[in-house]
Amino acid sequence: MIWTIARREIVTRSRSKAFIGMTAVLFVGVIAVALVQVFINSDDGPRQVTIGLVGGGAEAGETLELGNDDLDPTVEVVDTVDTGEARLQDGSIDVLFDGEALTWKGLPDFALDGYVRDSVQQAAFAQRAQDLGLSEADLAALFAPVELDEVRLDGGDDEFGVRLAAAGVAGFATFMLLQVWGSFLMMGVIEEKASKVVEILLSQVRPSTLLGGKVIGLGFLALVQMLIFVAGLVVGLLLVQDIAVPGSVWGSVPLSVLTFLLGFGFYATAYAAVGSMVSRQEDATSAQLPVMFPLLAGYFIAATSIGAPDNLAVTIGSFVPFTSPVLLPFRAAMLDVPLWQLAASLVILAASTVLMLRFAGWIYRFSILRTGSRVTWIEAWRNRRDPVL
Repeated sequence: MIWTIARREIVTRSRSKAFIGMTAVLFVGVIAVALVQVFINSDDGPRQVTIGLVGGGAEAGETLELGNDDLDPTVEVVDTVDTGEARLQDGSIDVLFDGEALTWKGLPDFALDGYVRDSVQQAAFAQRAQDLGLSEADLAALFAPVELDEVRLDGGDDEFGVRLAAAGVAGFATFMLLQVWGSFLMMGVIEEKASKVVEILLSQVRPSTLLGGKVIGLGFLALVQMLIFVAGLVVGLLLVQDIAVPGSVWGSVPLSVLTFLLGFGFYATAYAAVGSMVSRQEDATSAQLPVMFPLLAGYFIAATSIGAPDNLAVTIGSFVPFTSPVLLPFRAAMLDVPLWQLAASLVILAASTVLMLRFAGWIYRFSILRTGSRVTWIEAWRNRRDPVL
């Protein structure tokens, strides 16, 4: 019977516009991220640009033709400023330089602007050195860069960007989906309670069976969307070039899925219990605050700990079941967490999920047929073994 209820939830919710729209947005977002990664990592060579020179600007022509890794310039000398401006208007040159000023058609091209200014500066240095009787060797020695060593207390981890991306995706996806699908489950319980549909359902099945079927059904749909997030993360990691992705980052991918499943069981049943305690949708917002705040706290700790992921709040929070669904994958992606700590966090979360299932089941069984005033947490706890059914 529990699978029948789960199938009912899957079929009903999967056909809703909210689920279809949200899933489509996530899918398109994953594709967009992958395409951006491809464009970022693609190497099409230096960009070709054309520099127009007039008057005194022609003296820098030889230096401007050298180019760099990003720009491949072509230099063209024009007779007059009017001719150069006409060339700017028709797009045959990108910038006009007269030796004193740069003229653009519209907004400056910042890369080209910087290149021209640096090139003119180099030419001016060379001319001044010649006027002062300095040789090329003297000039090279004068402007030789100063080499500075870099020491980092974290061991010089060059994969910080990769770790941050993985931690951000895992933490945000878990926080968002737990909150969204928990709210869906809560509102569904309230709707069935207000419309008296739950009375018909409970005449055929036990409250624990009804609750379990709802959690499993909505959990399946939530898992689908979580896997879309994970697929986007995997694609992004596979497209990373020049940086070896740390093993802990790859390990955080399945860990994020596992913690999400356990976290969903923990929070979804809590949201369902909240839904059973109220009879009107207007009371849902205030009733869910005790459940929502710990999840929000976990996300806030992660967001404010990017620069110091090994701080005490993250470490402790990764063991506390109310925050570990968000903080555990975040910590695992950002740091090389010992295996025993990961295992301990998962065991604590799994045991807490079982306890929450039982606790929320008591409240759900006692409150689901109660109408009128809102059932308080204290009342629900005191009468948890005295169901109204």
